[in-house]
Parts: sequence; structure tokens; C-alpha cells
Amino acid sequence: MHSSISNSESIPHSAPGRRRGKRIRFATIALIASVVAVTVFSEIASRYAFPRISHIEARIRGDERQVAAISSSAAAPSAPVVLLVGNSLLLRGLDYPRIQTEMTPDVQVVRFVIENTEYLDWYYGLRHLFASGVRPSTVVVCLSIGQAVSSRTLGDYSARHLFGVSELLPVAHDAGMDATRTSGLVLAHWSSFYSSRATIRNFILNRTAPGYAAAMHSIADNIKETLPPDEELVAKARAHTQALQQLCRQYGVELIILVPPSLGRYNDLLVSAAELEHVKVDDPLPFGSLGPEFFRPDGSHLNEKGAMVFTEALARSLRTRLLTSRRMETLPSPTAKNSPVPR
Repeated sequence: MHSSISNSESIPHSAPGRRRGKRIRFATIALIASVVAVTVFSEIASRYAFPRISHIEARIRGDERQVAAISSSAAAPSAPVVLLVGNSLLLRGLDYPRIQTEMTPDVQVVRFVIENTEYLDWYYGLRHLFASGVRPSTVVVCLSIGQAVSSRTLGDYSARHLFGVSELLPVAHDAGMDATRTSGLVLAHWSSFYSSRATIRNFILNRTAPGYAAAMHSIADNIKETLPPDEELVAKARAHTQALQQLCRQYGVELIILVPPSLGRYNDLLVSAAELEHVKVDDPLPFGSLGPEFFRPDGSHLNEKGAMVFTEALARSLRTRLLTSRRMETLPSPTAKNSPVPR
């Protein structure tokens, strides 16, 4: 009798507990499902929707497709293919449609520009492109002296758009990343949303608060980098240009270091470093060729007038260099000329 009473009294107390447990489980499942749904939506939107509304993202994706078409398995082009890579200095300083028109039909020009990239981004980016079968005749790398000696990297965005899996750990090591940043680099390689989150945030900021965004961009543009002594700059630039040269030679690609116009003399050190390593360097507008009126207010990027002059000078320089090299390749060697004619 006592036992039945105890059992009957326990039922009212256990039922609310079971209902509470069900509500907790339901809330947990709903929370997990919501997180998964938001994650999947964000990933899909960043892969397919964001490039349709962002001019910068659309441009970079377009450059990627053009570069991917330079494949060793494709039919040999009738003209040598020149791949121009760099950051905003190349983007603002080069009239891309104009140089394509200027060089056609002698040379096919393909551009690949990602803002804020530096030496490590392009060393490992080119390594991945070459390993993937991209085979231009010539790679032209446009960097300032500060960017050429830098050990920084754009990080997550480069992990997605420039690096392959085999490049992630080496670039993290060379950039001095800790375990947290390295794991973020790996995640960014696989996730479009994670790699583009800063770009998406800037896009939203530019649309919702353009005045504030412009002020932030102005502050960033006017931050002057403190460079090490000249001897250290030349030593680092020599090491980096030599590494790029060895990488390109490994895949049978010619390398040219393109020096962007500048109002200061520091880029002359990059010319010296490349020449000391016997790396081809193109300085179409040396220091003193352009005054401040050819530059934007930040003093680093060319304005439209400066870009027109730089594009014309680069087209002349590249055409002369490449066509001369092509004629030299077609000339018979002295050995072949003096060899006996088979009977």
C-alpha cells in the first residue's frame, strides 16, 4: 500500500521534468539547426551572390578565370602570354584595356590584381598557379621596395584566392603566424565566407556609412611605413627576387620585376637588388619622370593622367623586351650554322 502511494506521488513530479527536458532538447536542436542554416546561407551568398553586387569581388573573380585559362594543356597561343600580378599600385597605375589593345597581336596580356598583397602572397600564389598548370610565357611582378621585402601576407583572402593546400603551412611559417592564425588560414582556404568576411564588412560599411568609410580609407592611405636601412632593404630584396627567379625557372617561365613609379628614391634600391641577382627588372618611369600632379593625394598611387603615361611606357618597354627575346630565340645558333650539311 505504501509502495503504490509512493509511486503515484512520483508521477506528478516526473512529468514536468520530462516536459522540461523535451523543451531543452527542442531548443538545442533548433539552435543548432539555426546556426547550420545561417552558416550555409552565408557560405552560398559569399560564393555566388556577393560577386554579383561587389565590383571588387567581381573583378578579382574575373581575373582568376582569365588566369586559369593560361594552362599548359591548352593549345599553344599564337602570341606570348604575359601575366601581370600585383596590388593596388598596379590596379590604379595600369589601364588594363588599353595595354591589351596596345600589345595585341604581338603579346597577350593577362592581369591578376588583389589589393594589399605583398611578396609572400605572390611568391606562394605563383607557386600554386604554376603547380596547377598555369603557364604564361612571362610573369611580371609589380611591387614597391617595401612590399618586395615584406614578410606580411594578406592572410585569409590570399588563402582562398591565391594559395593551395600545400602552401598554407609554409606561408604561415614565413609570415610568423601563431597556431590560431594558422588554423584560421586553413579554414579560410575552404570557406568563402570566412575568407571574405573583412571584404564583406567593408562593402557594407561603404554602402551604409560612406563618409566614415572614406575617412578610414584616407587614414590608412596616409600611414607612412618606416623602412629599414638601405643595406637591409637591398639584402632582403635580393633574397626575395632570387627566390622568385628560382621559382619561375623551375617551371620554365620568365620573370620580370616591374618597379612602379614613385615620388621617392627607395624603389631604386629594388632595381639595384634585382640587377645584382641578374633578375630582369623593368623601370619604365624612373624616379624623377613624374611629378606630384601625376599621383593621387596619397602620393603613392597614380591618378588617371599618371596611369595613361605609365601604361604607354610599360607597353613600349614590354614589347621591345619580349619581341627582341623572341627574335633571339628564332635565330640559328652558331653551332647549328657551322654544322655540316648531311648528305
